[in-house]
Amino acid sequence: MASKFNILDLMNEKTREQINQGTAAGFREIILEYMEIVKTEHNCYTMEELQELATGILLGGLQEPLVLGLVDGKYLLSSGHRRLAAIEILVAEGHEEFRMIPCRYKIQSMIEFRMAILIGNTFNRKMTDFDIMNQARQWKEVLTQAKKEKAIVLDHGERIREYVAEILKEPPEKIKQLQAIDNNAVESVKEEFAKGNLKTTAAYAASSLPEDKQEEIAARAAAGQDVKCDEIRQQTEKNKKDKKEELKTPEISDTDTAEEERQNAGKLHALKMLEKYYIYLSEEEVGILGRMLEDCKRRKREYAIEEG
Repeated sequence: MASKFNILDLMNEKTREQINQGTAAGFREIILEYMEIVKTEHNCYTMEELQELATGILLGGLQEPLVLGLVDGKYLLSSGHRRLAAIEILVAEGHEEFRMIPCRYKIQSMIEFRMAILIGNTFNRKMTDFDIMNQARQWKEVLTQAKKEKAIVLDHGERIREYVAEILKEPPEKIKQLQAIDNNAVESVKEEFAKGNLKTTAAYAASSLPEDKQEEIAARAAAGQDVKCDEIRQQTEKNKKDKKEELKTPEISDTDTAEEERQNAGKLHALKMLEKYYIYLSEEEVGILGRMLEDCKRRKREYAIEEG
């Protein structure tokens, strides 16, 4: 089980730096062959200029050890993904002296490891709003699981979203919008949001529309059109109004102006009165009503109206 810690520690700059560099309490030094280090899917960022980094390591050596989490007997890479990729390039080029890598590691649960890798990604990269959206999702997943495992301490009454906002140093309202985009936007809208063709407010407004309308907005953004948030909001209000109109059913009353509706209202009123006073019908009147019913059925068949 993970050791309990206060979530507010993650917001402390010194604590974040120590975790990212592997200098916090509990980390140990070790030398590992590069193939022993396991890369996980939790690092979701692109890695650029690796050849340049490899050249720098070749000339000046590895300046900082890699940071690992020892989880269930495996050394999982927490910090140093670009450095490891550069070292793989050097070894492939025949520089065997880089096969053994200095590392720092700490025994961790999977939740603690995921928090450590999130800290490294969150506080050491310049992120777009799309990146922040992905980070918010992962922080929510990790903190929710950590709360279930009673591995973190939350202030009474505080919500996970508020901690995510504090960790990412973003307003709670913005985190709410990003989560709505993540949960409700179609993939094409997310793609244009990732490219910067849709701003956060526009993508958020689009996420509330039906999928076909979202696809239209994404296509316009992809074509280079500047899709404004206010325009999307107007479309949203129009859709709500149209849907409300569709749900309306015409009311039939004696005051309706349409002649047919007025006649139908009169017929319905007569039937209701018969239902109320049926005990006073004579045998002759019952017979008349029976013949009327048969005649109505016959006309319905002639008009090719299916039985209900």
